[in-house]
Amino acid sequence: MKLTQLQYFKTICEYNNITRAAGKLHVSQPSLSNAIKELEEEFGISLFYRLSKGLTLTKEGEVLLEEATRLLEQADLLVSRMNVIRRESQIVKLGVPPMLASLIFPKLLHSYRSSFPNARLQMIENGTLTNKTMVTDGTLDAAIISCDGFLPAAFHYTDLLLFRIYFYVSGQNPLASQTSVDMEETANLPLVLLAEDSFLTDYLMQYYKAHSLTPNVIIYTNQIATIRQLVENNTAMTFLFENILEPGENIARLAVRNLPAIQTKLIWNANKKISSATQNLIRLSKINYQQSSVPD
Repeated sequence: MKLTQLQYFKTICEYNNITRAAGKLHVSQPSLSNAIKELEEEFGISLFYRLSKGLTLTKEGEVLLEEATRLLEQADLLVSRMNVIRRESQIVKLGVPPMLASLIFPKLLHSYRSSFPNARLQMIENGTLTNKTMVTDGTLDAAIISCDGFLPAAFHYTDLLLFRIYFYVSGQNPLASQTSVDMEETANLPLVLLAEDSFLTDYLMQYYKAHSLTPNVIIYTNQIATIRQLVENNTAMTFLFENILEPGENIARLAVRNLPAIQTKLIWNANKKISSATQNLIRLSKINYQQSSVPD
């Protein structure tokens, strides 16, 4: 017994006529006749009375129609459910830190959509520390993070890009005439930093603590536009990756002599089965970001 045979049988029952059923299904009359014959032979019963005015179900045929209708409805529900699962599996929930949302995500999204037009990247903006937690508990399929060392075995990863950390000050600030600065020089200056769940802020705080320094942080925010305004009007200074704020008349960018370049990575849960859409994102990232040098 096949679902196709049951669908043919059910349609014949709707019309009580093989010719009309064949027209509805766009199949030949012999195909329908053969399907009914095969069902009758398989179950050893007659399904119809063949009368001059058309076909009439036997009692056995009535039972099969009731069960076939229920089975075909269940099959339709199963197909619908699997289609939903298929569509959901094409959505990749990707955690992206605010800074990297502009440095990495646009290019990655363009490349991913070009290669896999039926898939969709859903960007969820959080700091690196929160993203790592959400990858661990399965809330995120993958995340872009910043990292200064080895990751726990709970994560698999592929390297993306290296970025230098710069110190940004107002063009009106006396420091704007310098080309570089030491971390020790920045501790007493008014600072605006990214939110406390960001890698960069956590990294800077650990540095200050290790060197017995207490930074003067006046505000934490992930709003890059707010940070830019506070720097431009000389209210505060900030640490950000290169190319986040464009240096010019209103903003000066100073190299930080004490800090190394920071590696960004795409991470995913090492203990969780990942979807084919996420696997495609990983493969694409490996192709697009196979470089270890610091960008100019």
